[in-house]
Amino acid sequence: MAETPTDIAGAVETSNVADTISTHLQRAARAVSKSDVTKQEYEVEAAERALVQWVDDYRGQSAADDNIGTPDANTNAQPKPDVAVFEDVIGGLLSLPPPYVTSTANAEPIDTSDDINSQSNSPEITQQIRSLLGKSKNNANILITNNKSERATQVLDLMEAFHEPMGSIYDDIIASHGGDVLDCLSHLTMEQLVVGEIDEDVSVDGDDTTSTQDSPFYQQAWKSAKTALQLLNRSEDLYRETGKSSSRLPSISSYVTTMDVWKALAIGAEEKGDEKKRDEALETVKSLRQRRLDVYSLEDGEGGEQGNNSARSKYSVIPSGTNTVEDVLAFATNLLSKTILGTFGSGFVGVHDVRGSKASPTPRRHTKKPNGDSKQRNYHIVPKPNTDTINGVLKAWMVTPNISDAARRAESILAQLAVWQSNGSLWGVQPNVVSYNTCINCWKESGINGAAARATEILTLLEDSSTDVYPDVVSYSSCMGAWAECSYREVGAGRKAEEILTRMYTRSKEDDSLPKPNTRCFNAVLLAYANGSWTGGGKRALELLRFMERLHSEGYDDVRPDAYTLNIVMKALTNCGESGAAQKANQILRRMEESFSKGDTRLQPDLLSYNIVLDAFAKKGDAESAESLLNQMYLRAERGSQSGGIAKPNTYSYTALLNAYARSEDKVAAVRKAEDLFNDIERRYAAGETDVRADTSVYNALINCWAKSGDRKALYRVTQILNLMEELGLHGDDSEVQPTSRTYCSVLDALSRSRNWKAYQQSLDILDRMEEFYSNGYESVRPCARAYSIVISTIARSRKRGKAVKAQEILHRMESEYRKGNTAARPTVYSYNAVLNAAAYTSKGDEKEQEEAFKVACLTFDQLRMSDYLQPTHVSFGTFLKAIQNLMPSSDVRDDLVKSVFRRCCRDGQVGDLVLRNMKGLSSPEVYQTLLKGEAGGNYDLPKSWSANVRESLYVHVG
Repeated sequence: MAETPTDIAGAVETSNVADTISTHLQRAARAVSKSDVTKQEYEVEAAERALVQWVDDYRGQSAADDNIGTPDANTNAQPKPDVAVFEDVIGGLLSLPPPYVTSTANAEPIDTSDDINSQSNSPEITQQIRSLLGKSKNNANILITNNKSERATQVLDLMEAFHEPMGSIYDDIIASHGGDVLDCLSHLTMEQLVVGEIDEDVSVDGDDTTSTQDSPFYQQAWKSAKTALQLLNRSEDLYRETGKSSSRLPSISSYVTTMDVWKALAIGAEEKGDEKKRDEALETVKSLRQRRLDVYSLEDGEGGEQGNNSARSKYSVIPSGTNTVEDVLAFATNLLSKTILGTFGSGFVGVHDVRGSKASPTPRRHTKKPNGDSKQRNYHIVPKPNTDTINGVLKAWMVTPNISDAARRAESILAQLAVWQSNGSLWGVQPNVVSYNTCINCWKESGINGAAARATEILTLLEDSSTDVYPDVVSYSSCMGAWAECSYREVGAGRKAEEILTRMYTRSKEDDSLPKPNTRCFNAVLLAYANGSWTGGGKRALELLRFMERLHSEGYDDVRPDAYTLNIVMKALTNCGESGAAQKANQILRRMEESFSKGDTRLQPDLLSYNIVLDAFAKKGDAESAESLLNQMYLRAERGSQSGGIAKPNTYSYTALLNAYARSEDKVAAVRKAEDLFNDIERRYAAGETDVRADTSVYNALINCWAKSGDRKALYRVTQILNLMEELGLHGDDSEVQPTSRTYCSVLDALSRSRNWKAYQQSLDILDRMEEFYSNGYESVRPCARAYSIVISTIARSRKRGKAVKAQEILHRMESEYRKGNTAARPTVYSYNAVLNAAAYTSKGDEKEQEEAFKVACLTFDQLRMSDYLQPTHVSFGTFLKAIQNLMPSSDVRDDLVKSVFRRCCRDGQVGDLVLRNMKGLSSPEVYQTLLKGEAGGNYDLPKSWSANVRESLYVHVG
C-alpha cells in the first residue's frame, strides 16, 4: 500500500527530516526522467509538506523553550531547517511543469491584494504556511492549479525567517512569476480582456489596480507581476543590508524580467484603453530601469562593473585597441535609438523614452482617447528582438553589397548587441555562429579593399575564445572565400587563404571536436590561387589537389575532389602562365573523362571544363591543340548523346580557338583558318545550333586575329567587319553584335600596325565615330584611354606635317572627355609618351615645325611631371631626351637642360636603357662619361637607386 502524505507527516517526528525531503526530491527527479508528471507532483508536494511540518515543529519547540527556559541537554531537540533544504524544495517546486489553467467561464474575480492566494493542490498546506507567516485570509476562488511560483514564494517567506537567501533564489522565483504573467496574457483575446463595462471607481479590498469586472486571467497577471516586483524589492533590500555582498546581488535578468512583465501589462491596459493603469505600469518600468542602473552603474566598481565588462568582452566582435574599433562603434552609436527597446517572451513590448517624453506615434488597432483636455499619448508597440531577428538584419545587409558600407554596418550590429547586453536592454539575446558567419559573408561580398583581412579578424576572434561562440566549417570556408573574392586585386590572397586552411587542419588534428576542412574549404583556397593569376599558383593548386586526395584516402570523407575542384585547378594552371600549364590542364581533363567513363559521376567534365582547357591552349598560342580539342568535343557529344552529360561547344569555345589562331606563329594560316571557323559558326547557327552564334566576342576575336596577322588585306578586312558590326549592332539595334570599346581598339591597333598612309585619317575618323556614338547613348563604345593612345601612336608613326600639334590636340580631347565624366578616358603615362614620341620624331627641315614640336614636347613633359596621378617613367625621360637631341641645336643651353633632366631622372630612379642610349647620343663620349662620373660619385657602377623605379630591374655597368 502506497505511503500517503498523512503518513509522511507523521513520520517526520521520528526520522531525519532532511533525508526524507531529499528522498522525495530524488524520486521527483526520477519521475521527470520518466515523464511521470503525476509522480513528480506527488513527491514534490510530499517534500513541501515535510519542510512545512519541520518549520512548524521547530517553531513550536522554540516557543516551549522560551516558556520553560533552557531545555535539558538530553532533550531530543529538533534542529533548525538548513538553508540547503529550503533551496532544494524551492528548486523542486520550480521544476514542476507549467500550471494547468482551468476554465474561466464561471470563475469569480480573484483577490489582488498583497495576501498570498491559495494555489496548491492541497489547500491545507497553504493554510498551514499562512498560519506560520501570521496570515489567515484564504481565497477559495482558484484560477490556476498547482501554481509553482506562489508555492515557491511561500517557502521563500519561511526561509527568510531563518536565513539570508542567495540572490539566485530570488532570480529563479522572479523568472517563474514572469512566466506566469505571460501565460495568463497569452490566454487573453480582445473579447476576454474586458468582460463588461469598466467601472473605474470599483476596487477590490482597497486596491484600485484591477476592476471587479476584469478577466480572471488579467487579474492573475497583475497579481503575479506585483509579486515579482515585491520579490525584487526584497532582494535589493537584502543586498544592501548584507553590505552589498555579490552573492546577494539581483541579476540583470531579474530586472529585465520584471520590466518585461510590467511592459506587457502596459500593453494590456493600452488595449483596454485604460490610460491610468498603462501609465502606472510604464512608470514602474521607468523606475525599475533607473534602479537597475543604480545597482549596475558603469562607474561603480561594486557588483555591476565586472558584469558589464565581462558582457562587453563576451559579446563584442570588436577587438579592443584596433584602429577599426572607433569606426565601427561610430556606426553603433548612430544606430542607438533614444528609446529603449523593451522585451518580454514572444509577445510585444513598448518603447518609452528614458526621459519620460512620448515616443513616435504609431497607428494602432485599438486606441481609447481620453476625455477632457488631457494630452493624447502614444506608444510604439514592437516585437521582441531575438537572435533570429539580429541574424535577419545581418542577412539584409549581406544581400545589399552595393551599399559601400554594408559590411561595416552589419558588423556594427554585433557591436550594438554587445552594448545592449552590457546594459541589460536585451539580456539573453546572444549572437550565435550564424551571426558571425553572416558578418564574415558581408565582408566577403563587399568588394572593398581590406574586406578579407577584416573577415579574418572576426574568424580569429571566434578561434581565440573572445566570444562564447566557436567557428564552424562555414566560418572557415566563408573567410577563405573572402580571400578568393579579392584575389584579383590583392597580392598573396591565395597564400593567406591557404594559411587559414592550414590552421583549421592543425586545430582539428589537435582537438577532434573542432571543425575539419571539407571540399568547400579546399575549393575556396584553390579559387583564390586561380583568380590571382599569381606565378606559381598553378603549381600550388596541384599540390593542394594531391593533399585533398591523400586526406580522402586517410578517411576524411568530406574531403573529396569533385568536378568543380578540378575545374578550379585547371583555371589556376591556365592563369598562372607557367611552362607546361596547358598540357597539365589537358591531363586533368583526360582524367575527368576517364573517371566519368568508369562511372564516377562526381568527376563528369562539363562545358566549363573544356572551355578552360581551350583557354589554356589559346593563351599559349597552341592553335593545333585547341582545334583538336574542339573537334573532340563534337565527337564526344555525338557519342554521348544517348547517355547524356557531354557538353557541345558554344560561342565561348569558338572564341577561344579564334584567340589561339591570333597568337599562333603561322599568321598566314591563322587568318585563313579563322575565316573558315567564322563561316562554320555562321552555318551552324543558321542550321539551328543556337548555342553557337557570331556575337561581339567572336567578331572581336576575328578582328584581333587579322590585326596581328601583318597581312596586306588586314586593314580592309577589319574596317569591313567594324562597319558590319556598326550596321547590325548600333544602327540595327542587335545587341548581340554591338561593337565595344575593345572592338574599336582592335581596329585602331590594326591601323597603327599597318603603316598605311591612310591609317592617319582613318584612325581619326574612327575616334570621331566612337565619341559620336557614345554621346548618343551607346555606353558599350565609350572612348577609353587605350583608344586615344593608339590614335596618338598612329599619328606619331605617320609622316604628316604638324603631327606633334595634332597628337597634343588628341591628348587635350582626351583630358576634356575625362573632365566631362568619362573616367575610362583618363590619360595614362603611355598617352603622354606617345605625344612626346610624335614630337621627338618630327620631320627635319622645317625649322618652324621643329620649334612647334619642341614646345609640344616641353609642355607635355611638364604636364606629366606636374600630374596629380601620374609620373614620368624611364620611357618618358628617354623620349624627352630624344626630342632634345632631334629638335634642339647643340649649345650650352642644351647641355644645361640635358644635365637638369638627367639629374631629375636619377632622383626619380628612372635611369633605364633608353635614357642611357639617348644621353650618349646627346654628347661626346668624354662628356657622357664625365656626367656619369660626376653623378655617380666617381664610380662607373651606377647606383641601384638610379634605376630603382624602372619597371624592368636594370643595373647598368658603364665601361
